[in-house]
Amino acid sequence: MRQRPALLLAALAALAPACGHRGDPLPPRRRTPPAPQEFRLAQRGEALEVRAIAPAASVDGVVYEALTVEFLYAEGQQDLEKTGRRHTVPAVPGSRVVETLPLPLPGATVRAAARAVAGGRRGQRTLTMALVTQAPPEAPRDLTAALAEDGVALSWRGARPRAVVSPALGAGGRGAPTPTPGVPAGAIPPPRPAMPAGPAPTPPPAPAGAPGPAPATTKTGSESAGEAEAAAEGPRTSGFFVYRRLGGAAYDAPLVEEPVERRSLGDTLVPRGATACYVVRAVASIEPLVESGPSNEVCVEVRDVSAPAPPAGLAVLPREGGLEVLWSPSAEPDIAGYRVYREAPGGPPEKIADVGPSRAAWLDETAERGAVYRYTVTALDQAGNESERADPVEAGLP
Repeated sequence: MRQRPALLLAALAALAPACGHRGDPLPPRRRTPPAPQEFRLAQRGEALEVRAIAPAASVDGVVYEALTVEFLYAEGQQDLEKTGRRHTVPAVPGSRVVETLPLPLPGATVRAAARAVAGGRRGQRTLTMALVTQAPPEAPRDLTAALAEDGVALSWRGARPRAVVSPALGAGGRGAPTPTPGVPAGAIPPPRPAMPAGPAPTPPPAPAGAPGPAPATTKTGSESAGEAEAAAEGPRTSGFFVYRRLGGAAYDAPLVEEPVERRSLGDTLVPRGATACYVVRAVASIEPLVESGPSNEVCVEVRDVSAPAPPAGLAVLPREGGLEVLWSPSAEPDIAGYRVYREAPGGPPEKIADVGPSRAAWLDETAERGAVYRYTVTALDQAGNESERADPVEAGLP
């Protein structure tokens, strides 16, 4: 009987966790979208282009099934939220959104930003980007694409545009702000805290012989002068950008980071078997981006056009049944076979046999006694490319 209180206490202790008390409830996860990533504002031909990557999940990690991206833009000093125009487009969460907007007259200051909207909740806005619109550069023309041994060789015609020095405008639009670490060129950084009033500091005198500050201008001059500018030190900010798409994909980033000065480019990274399409745009500025409209589009099916090496060790020996042509087997992995040529006295070289890749000899049973023939052999790969002919060898039946 004395053990009953101890048993009762043990039973109560076992039931204690099931009393229903689970602690304080957690707050619901927020569904507000963060700011879109990689927002950019550019002038491309006779239109403005805005692009951004839509968020895939909320600030608390709630994955979206659908959302929209809202682009806000205005000219001059209009307030983006109050008087700016809005362009809203549906977006796939986590995907890139690219839209075009009307281009104001040259010389207008355009400011733009983007935000995501999901479930009626408006997210944080991106940094504001700004640019001064320009007269569109002349689009390149006569773009051609040809298969080369290492890829695709591109060439085109057209004037290289003059570089446009266009400073990123601050929120007031009155000049170029001091660069802010972590803020892309062309973006308007967050406002800085106000400084206490006081006398303006006197700038230190410039060293003797040092050049003074250069005003922001649009460079002019002949095309030859523009070519000379590209040879100056520092990264190129004008020239040509080449764009490539594969199959039904869209054009995205240019093939090279800096505009090219010349009017040709080789694409060595395109995969074989794919259909690659190209356009070229003339570039007047890269930060912010100011480009021409696209050139004509050219498409090419990329395949192997590199011929194998010619066979080595060619020899011709007389046999009982004719003249035997021998050579060293090719070590290239895509060899599809060999082709034997014979040149009779006074005649042109003629193809007389195709031999499979596993053989390195062929017997000419049609050779006539007393005649001297010249033999040569080529190699063929699986893409149908034929090598140069091996050095010919003369032989005849006694």
